[in-house]
Amino acid sequence: MTTLLPFLLASASPRRRQLIASLGLPFTVGISPTDEDAAQQHYTGPAEGLGVWTAAHKAVMALTLSDAQDRLVIAADTTVILDGQELGKPRDQAHAHTLLLSLRGRWHYVVTGVVVCAQIDGSVRLVSESCTTPVLMRNYSKEEIDAYIATGDPFDKAGAYGVQHALFQPTERIDGCYLNVVGLPICTLIKLLAQFDVYPTSKGLTGTACPWSERCLKTPTP
Repeated sequence: MTTLLPFLLASASPRRRQLIASLGLPFTVGISPTDEDAAQQHYTGPAEGLGVWTAAHKAVMALTLSDAQDRLVIAADTTVILDGQELGKPRDQAHAHTLLLSLRGRWHYVVTGVVVCAQIDGSVRLVSESCTTPVLMRNYSKEEIDAYIATGDPFDKAGAYGVQHALFQPTERIDGCYLNVVGLPICTLIKLLAQFDVYPTSKGLTGTACPWSERCLKTPTP
């Protein structure tokens, strides 16, 4: 397959845009024409599979965009799972406070589903994979929660937190892929792109456990 670059990132997330730019490949951004929350009401599988399912739905819907013609489409979706339950994004300040309290001082899992797809000879070719990272939150105070919520940062994020927030810094330990917790595991994406014979032009970082993040740790899960 010959892919006409740039490919299309089906995401409104500025974090994913920054991460995918590290590959050194040109891309454009398009918003998948779907109601993600409504679509997820039809999902009946385990919480761990919701990310891939949602990413696949967004990717296939994004193929209907005019900008997606003759391009690879990339989509991702991140879920936060505590005690086997998917926490979702906060509905309001009170819900954000509840979510952050439930996570405080506890291990949970962040699962990001990544999908790469394209329309080829009238058929959709889609490949997908998920990445799971165990995360331990620090024992932050209720006052810190309130101050963080006041910044507005939690409201577009699963589990109501951004791991990269410079002031709140909610995590104590991350066992595995840090970029997965940010929202796009580059290592997973690269494997999927290779199935379409697309490879990064950037070599990433050197001298680190992960060439794409200095904060990725290769340690056992709890």
